[in-house]
Amino acid sequence: MRTASLLPVSAGLFALMHSPLAAQSLPDTAGAIPRNDPEYEIQPTQVGPFAVTVGAASNVYYDDNIYAADANEVDDIVFEVAPFARAVYDAGPLNVAFGTQSNIRRYADRSTENSEATRFTTDLTFSPNQGESLRVGASYAREIEDRGDPEALNQVLDGPRRIDVWKADANYRRTRGKLLFDLRAEIAKFDALAASDANRDFRSYGGDATVGFRIGGAVFATATGFVNRREFRLSTTTAGIERDSTTIGGRVGLDIEPGGLVQGNISVGVFRNNPDDPSLDAQSGLSLAGNLIYRPRPRTAFVASVSRGDVATFRNAPGGRVDTVASLAVHQEIRHNLFAYIVGAYVQNDFQQTGSTDRTGLFQGELEYVVNRNLSIVADASYSTRDSDVPTEEFARFRGGIGVRIRF
Repeated sequence: MRTASLLPVSAGLFALMHSPLAAQSLPDTAGAIPRNDPEYEIQPTQVGPFAVTVGAASNVYYDDNIYAADANEVDDIVFEVAPFARAVYDAGPLNVAFGTQSNIRRYADRSTENSEATRFTTDLTFSPNQGESLRVGASYAREIEDRGDPEALNQVLDGPRRIDVWKADANYRRTRGKLLFDLRAEIAKFDALAASDANRDFRSYGGDATVGFRIGGAVFATATGFVNRREFRLSTTTAGIERDSTTIGGRVGLDIEPGGLVQGNISVGVFRNNPDDPSLDAQSGLSLAGNLIYRPRPRTAFVASVSRGDVATFRNAPGGRVDTVASLAVHQEIRHNLFAYIVGAYVQNDFQQTGSTDRTGLFQGELEYVVNRNLSIVADASYSTRDSDVPTEEFARFRGGIGVRIRF
């Protein structure tokens, strides 16, 4: 319901749980539950060949620690409006979608925290056969860093960081017959707007390739190889140490096609981060990736996610940061027009060069009452807490509020 950071850090987990910007679909509570009640089904407007849906989410909530700080806890009332629009052209094997969404946030007392986020996306998917698809996409986003993110700005006199994120990606997937092929590639550019944050500007180039063999029904045994290259705009530190690096790795696991009791994928392996600077040691570690949905009943879904790998870090020294993220959510259709979810998550950030660790726990719940196909009333609450080897990084935070979602 709230917009959080969408940056390539473990806090991305919080984005998925807080923000409709994180998904290229209409904002819904309990999104893992299919909504197929004709009485509440949205009816898009046909504009030429495109089916267009527009709307907005608006909410007000209380935040008891807006700076996510231990020694400077300040509370405030926050108002948000998030208009969105989506246009889809669907003609047999070809699907083209354009989307945009913004989030305008205003604080009752601390106006320096006011912000505006926005995103524009385009996706093209070509599916010539069942079980085979080629997708290409591109996006631009003006992201607002959440104060609770790892390495977030801790200057309370300044507003939150504003970061422009450009991305382009492609994915080919084939699950026909005995073999599975999944190829992905992505290019991204991250540009922090403040001149003082120039050390945070970088480009990343990455991709992975998965090959699988069907071992029964909808289940494939898989092997994945991946690579990621990070190149910083300021390629050396003030001490002359190279900051760029390349990460490679591989995993083995399972991939389960949709349609049954369980769907998703899980894999485990190793990664190795190789810094360009010869004075820095390479870092190896456990690599995890998994997203599984278990639907014991049509109105109930359990969603489990896990990931572990290295990400960019900017704290005190060059090098990587290893993030471990795990979450478990329950999505429930209570009635045909009443939906809920509750989620618990754990995030651990290990800073390789400084040796410090942050540990964050989050609990969140959300309830949506669908009044009609155009209007929903939403209430949510969350509590997060972080302990750290660096005392100034610790905090506890509660947020809770109510809002409405309107769509046409």
